[in-house]
Amino acid sequence: MAKAKPNRVEAAGVVLVRHGGDAPEVAVVHRPHRSDWSLPKGKLDDGERHDVAAVRETFEETGVRCALGPSLGSRKYEVAGVPKRVRYWRATVLQEFPLNPASEIDELRWLGRDAAHDLLTYRDDRELVDVALALPDSFPTIVLRHARATKRAVWKASGDPLAAVDSERTLNPYGVEQAVRLAAVLAAYAPVLVVSSSSRRCRDTVAPYAEYLGGQVRLQPELSEEGCREDPAAAASVVTDLLALDVPAVWCTHRPVMGVVLGAVADALGLRLDNGKLPSRLNPRMTPGSGIVVHRDAGGRVVAIDRFET
Repeated sequence: MAKAKPNRVEAAGVVLVRHGGDAPEVAVVHRPHRSDWSLPKGKLDDGERHDVAAVRETFEETGVRCALGPSLGSRKYEVAGVPKRVRYWRATVLQEFPLNPASEIDELRWLGRDAAHDLLTYRDDRELVDVALALPDSFPTIVLRHARATKRAVWKASGDPLAAVDSERTLNPYGVEQAVRLAAVLAAYAPVLVVSSSSRRCRDTVAPYAEYLGGQVRLQPELSEEGCREDPAAAASVVTDLLALDVPAVWCTHRPVMGVVLGAVADALGLRLDNGKLPSRLNPRMTPGSGIVVHRDAGGRVVAIDRFET
């Protein structure tokens, strides 16, 4: 029996940027089986996320470990009559390793804008290069709501010796799976500072990524539900201090704290609208395990704001 065609092929890629000379360069790869020059990209594995696939495919096709920057949207077209969607990000270099030429990719070139335009086969790729090079390098601040937790009533009735202490409430089985998935998502953005509310459900959400990173989790009691309720000004002050560190970071906190945290982000970075409200990308209504990525340039200015869910 013939295998049915997929309804749509999902893929992910990047415009990979480095600064090796007078002007930024982008990575362009040659695919011998298609006789074309394109940007690094590839199809998602079963169950894989676009952001995770973008980083994996980039490493496989270029030998470069990269960090994702702002989303560049998606491009849609058909291949052999099947719709295909490719989501793209601007990305920067973390580590470069030698490329081993293979049947899929046999050559990598780093080119300035004009040379990349001359070599790239597809107009969409040329347009993406222009969009990416119009953006500066940036680093992420990820505000993360903890993964799905055990219900309060269930925790109280669990018989656990700490069942009376809400800050010790655990993730439920789905939340544990979310935390594992989040480790790969966070790795795609490569934060180096991991901050968490002192509550267990937040600590456990970022623990898999901290273990991957080989680093410590910085605990901030002010970002817990109890700490923020007792002193919201202290929670806002912690946010301001963390932003001032100017390093790629992830902060894990709670739904009731999100309004204070994101409000402090907006105030510190000048993001409030004229009517005093938060921009839609900073909407504190977030599902468990979801995040907001604030991309800032070397001067601390906001380049873009993205959101993700797990």
